[in-house]
Amino acid sequence: MAQFEVLPVPGYEDAILEEFRTLPLKCADGLDTMIGMLEDREPSVKDWCGLIAGRHELYAIPLPDCAQRRLIVSVRRTDRTRPRTVHGTLPGGEYACSRGRDIAVTQLGLINPLWEAAS
Repeated sequence: MAQFEVLPVPGYEDAILEEFRTLPLKCADGLDTMIGMLEDREPSVKDWCGLIAGRHELYAIPLPDCAQRRLIVSVRRTDRTRPRTVHGTLPGGEYACSRGRDIAVTQLGLINPLWEAAS
């Protein structure tokens, strides 16, 4: 049984599902694998991008067998159940975290939140 809940932001489910449908098959398989892993364990520290508004840990996680894509996930650290929120996928590279932050901020409805980037 899953230990953690992994869901898209309410109101963005259709857009995220449509994005996932457009992924190549190997990337979609990697996405399914990664979501299953996130249900059972914490994301890796090496994929940590930073902290949004003091409560949302943001990660850009490489998809298995699809290293050119990153799964953008936030973990609400102020909630004892530490739910995972899926924000979508982005191309990997040096801007994955900053672009992921912008998407997460918009989807979460935050206005000019504090951003503590990973060092």
